[in-house]
Amino acid sequence: MLRRIPYTPLVCLVVFMSTFLAAGAGAAGPDESLEILLKPNKAGQSASPTIYKAPSRSAARRGAAQAYPYAPPFPGAISKVKPIFKAPCGPIGCLLPHPRERQWELGAQAFFARTKGTVQWPRYSQYFIGYQGWENWADLNADLQLPDHKVLLDLSARYQFKPNWGVRYEVLFDEVNGGGYPTRQFLFGSQTTGFITWGQQIQTKWEHAYHRLALVYDAVRTPQSVISVAAGWVHADNKISLNCSYCGFYTSVFSKSIDSMIVEMEFKRCLRTAANGGTFSWDHKAAVIFMDDVEGFDLEAAGRYSIPVNCGRWGFVKGGYRFVQLKKSQTDYALTTTFEGGFVEGGFIF
Repeated sequence: MLRRIPYTPLVCLVVFMSTFLAAGAGAAGPDESLEILLKPNKAGQSASPTIYKAPSRSAARRGAAQAYPYAPPFPGAISKVKPIFKAPCGPIGCLLPHPRERQWELGAQAFFARTKGTVQWPRYSQYFIGYQGWENWADLNADLQLPDHKVLLDLSARYQFKPNWGVRYEVLFDEVNGGGYPTRQFLFGSQTTGFITWGQQIQTKWEHAYHRLALVYDAVRTPQSVISVAAGWVHADNKISLNCSYCGFYTSVFSKSIDSMIVEMEFKRCLRTAANGGTFSWDHKAAVIFMDDVEGFDLEAAGRYSIPVNCGRWGFVKGGYRFVQLKKSQTDYALTTTFEGGFVEGGFIF
């Protein structure tokens, strides 16, 4: 009996192999498959939306973006620091305000002075007058009854016509009135009618003016200090009017002028310049007056605070102590005047 051959599994195997070979022959290669996947479908493709295009950057900006795509690198250690105030009108360190070429300096001073002095008119008397003998003199305060203290006004102006050369004018003036009863006897004016004794009521007026005109040279001039020398002319007017109705005369007037020379030295130094530009400085002066039977001094020690108003312009206030003395002696009369005390001054440099 013949053995049964399993035909059904063989038939299924032949059909499966035929199907596999047919599918492999119709498929595309790897490169063709990738191209098919990436290639768009033109038939079913829809219109793409319009996209806004930003304006193109300049070549410099594109180069900067390529050189530094992120933050620029840190430069490293700082080798030099420039000054904060680079402009010529700004303070650099400690800067002393001082007039430059073609600039003015104007000031007004209130001088709280102790006024004192003596007058001899006539200088010698033919009469024996108390303990001073034949030398006649009268004290401005005790005898002429003028006040001891007075606020005097001083005005000054300086023009700088060259970098180191300038001219300055100054005037100190006031009018002082007084009166009372002298405590001793003296002569004032005439040898016969100007005899004043104690207990007699008098009225006195003193008109004083002190003028100075000088040429100023800045011998040493740096941003921090200035040393100046000056030489010029001094003129002083003194008029003293005394009224004594009980003495046999009504008014006796002493009116004399003084003309002399003056030599002065001035020292200024910057102490500190604040962050706002304000400057503290010393301002000292010493002057000697001489010639034509005149001798005198004008000394001043002060501190100054200056404020910048504009480029090259300043406002300042100054305060200190001042001593002014003038002596004039000749055959017919002699006069000594002294002013000393504190003062306050304000002004501008422009």
